[in-house]
Amino acid sequence: MPTPTLADRLRQPEYTGENRCTPCTVVNVVIAAALSLLLGVAWPPLALVSFAVFAGAIYFRGYLVPGTPTLTKTYLPDRVLRWFDKEPTPTRVGSAPAAPATENDADAESTSDQVEAGQLDEGGESAEELDVEASLLEAGALDWDESGDELRLDPAFESAWNDEIERTDDATIRRRLADLTDLDADDISLESRSRNRWFVAVVDGTTIGTWESRAALVADVAADAALGDRFDDWDRLTGEQRSALARGLRIYLDRCPACGGDVRFGSETAESCCRSWEVFVVRCDDCEERLLEVDADALEPEAA
Repeated sequence: MPTPTLADRLRQPEYTGENRCTPCTVVNVVIAAALSLLLGVAWPPLALVSFAVFAGAIYFRGYLVPGTPTLTKTYLPDRVLRWFDKEPTPTRVGSAPAAPATENDADAESTSDQVEAGQLDEGGESAEELDVEASLLEAGALDWDESGDELRLDPAFESAWNDEIERTDDATIRRRLADLTDLDADDISLESRSRNRWFVAVVDGTTIGTWESRAALVADVAADAALGDRFDDWDRLTGEQRSALARGLRIYLDRCPACGGDVRFGSETAESCCRSWEVFVVRCDDCEERLLEVDADALEPEAA
């Protein structure tokens, strides 16, 4: 076992590398610069020396001033934090049945209606103006319930999708992602990021897709396989379009792809190092895997 270096002993992985908080880093660099200028008044060379020391502390420790996350959250306006603290945009791929009621019934039901009605703001990520809901209905992946008021998974499609979920392993995931991206499956690695908040596919250090969890990725890959037989022009769709169609189904999941547990739909407060915001989440009751997450601000207001 290699002996830890001085740099290894100084570094705080929870606040550096992929876990580094940009707003906190910016605030600490500004503080370091201000302190260095003050010290430089007494002796000019001290400005450079002190800033080098301060910058080293920020690099290895993640911050200079203890309690920075709390200070940043308290004194920086949310619009500034939101600008720096960008959450990844989940790749669109998925499949799912109507979400059960939760303790947040009023908010959850309202949001569920908006999602099922296709009122999610696609934020420019659109699959080239693809109407996801209409396409899934036309393909027979979705249909209307007996009342004609609510969408649900078509039973035959649901069965096919569940069969695909059962046989989707890491090798299958890499193969399907390679098909979507024209990359070599052997070059694709799968890993958790941001304190296990996101699950990503990476090629040569570049993230090619982001999901709420491995279970969400399994659902999307299985949906991609199940949808292929229902579209005559499936092979002509772009990877972004296929991903949008798959993710558009995930709101209908009633069983977790990871453990088979029941899922719930409700509102939660998501948190990064120094910011919190409201999201609507489909989550497994048993293993707590997030299967779908939508920023509350991404929901378009209902028509008056």
